Amino acid sequence: MPITVKEMRVLEINSCALGVSTRILMENAGSLTAKIIVDRLGRKGKAVIFAGKGGNAGDSFVVARQLAGYGYNVDVLLFYSINDITNKDTLDNLKILCTMDKTVRIFKPGTFALETIKADVLIDGLLGVGVKPPLREPIKSAIEMFNRSKGFKVAIDVPSGLNPDTGEIVGDCVRANLTVTFHDVKYGLLKAKEYAGEIVIVKIGIPPEAALYVGPGNVIYEVPAKPKDAHKGMGGRVLVIGGSELYSGAPALSALASLKSGADLAFVAAPESVAYVISSYSPNLIVKKLPGVNLNIKALNELKAFINRIDAIVMGPGLGLSDETKEAVIELIHEITKANKPMVLDADALKILAEHGRADLKGSTILTPHLKEALMLLKSHRDVYSLNDRINVATEISKIYNAVVLLKGPVDIIVYNDSLKLNRTGNQGMSVGGTGDTLTGIAATLLARKINPFKAAYIAAFVNGVSGDLAYKELGERLTATDILNNIPIVFKSPLESYIETRNFLIISSK
Repeated sequence: MPITVKEMRVLEINSCALGVSTRILMENAGSLTAKIIVDRLGRKGKAVIFAGKGGNAGDSFVVARQLAGYGYNVDVLLFYSINDITNKDTLDNLKILCTMDKTVRIFKPGTFALETIKADVLIDGLLGVGVKPPLREPIKSAIEMFNRSKGFKVAIDVPSGLNPDTGEIVGDCVRANLTVTFHDVKYGLLKAKEYAGEIVIVKIGIPPEAALYVGPGNVIYEVPAKPKDAHKGMGGRVLVIGGSELYSGAPALSALASLKSGADLAFVAAPESVAYVISSYSPNLIVKKLPGVNLNIKALNELKAFINRIDAIVMGPGLGLSDETKEAVIELIHEITKANKPMVLDADALKILAEHGRADLKGSTILTPHLKEALMLLKSHRDVYSLNDRINVATEISKIYNAVVLLKGPVDIIVYNDSLKLNRTGNQGMSVGGTGDTLTGIAATLLARKINPFKAAYIAAFVNGVSGDLAYKELGERLTATDILNNIPIVFKSPLESYIETRNFLIISSK
């Protein structure tokens, strides 16, 4: 199935998180490309490598080393200074070639003429997927030199000069006889076969789990950064509707988690019986006081006007289950859905929805049940034992309500229609109350940042879990939901490092 550059980057980072480093992936990519060349052209000959300065060049350096091992005489043409190479894997592979002075000749920039070359095989390691318009020197001249040279032409991953997502040509493009592309075919190759030539897909060792399980790559590449000229509100406005006479902490945790996730403004709409208590928790919260002891139908007019100013809504934390609250929640779900505002339903709102029955939530709502709540939504008393049983439960709920479902558990299950992600971050210490409220706050902020609900759900599950794992590493099983809050920004800032730190700790501590 075709893949975008961003999707490929996500898989590479997630592979690193699973222990398959970019160095291993580069080694596999180069080795398999060399094997294909040898299978086509034999074990001896003359090979010339055209090398840029990024990861594509690193792949080509592995090809050079492997072809030398097969018996080829190899020339490597560097179009950038060694000092320009910042990719560590690429630089390390070039250093290896520098020791191979009997079988590999390395030509630095300025030590070779930009003229026609004749060889048995010419290998394009100039740009790969890293093309950016406009095409600049020295790459422009390198591509021209490559195309007029004589020999069997091989592009690594994508012909240099070809946009891998759109198939557009950026100024000029390598014309290859063969393109060896990695993991899956890139969309652009299918649209520009006259440049790609024959396309061969090779698997380079990315584990299937890198796609199935949400990982740090999803956070890095699927959560947009705020622009430098951001003004108040661009990070999103989140409204938490919750709280009752007995419960004040849950909506506050959700709203605080929203702020820690990057929301610019977090509002809590709560009955006046509890609103003053929530206000006392943090000066960062804006608390709207609603009439009554519990959420009730009288508050709807105020809330409907307020909802139009909000980017995403959380409803459920600490609401309670009074009859007047049930009536108000069903009406609010209808109004929010009609207004096309994304929302997260959790806790008491899920119980009320389950009593109400089927509803079309238009794919813009995230439901975050644990297993007991999930079975309530299905009106089922079935036995659920295996992971597949839980996936089936989540899938059924998603179809009944036309909503994204984040089924919480030892392995979180996130589904929408036929899309499935699993999340295995988190720990037993997170069974404490309030961790689900931090999850809803994170998810709501991602919705407010215009991330689609399926992605928002699985990224929130990952971030909340790793934040809890960092707390567990420090405090053990005696962590609380408030311990998670301060870790949320850390995970967003350094998701790979945070994940590896906690993964290694949890592996060691489980032995």
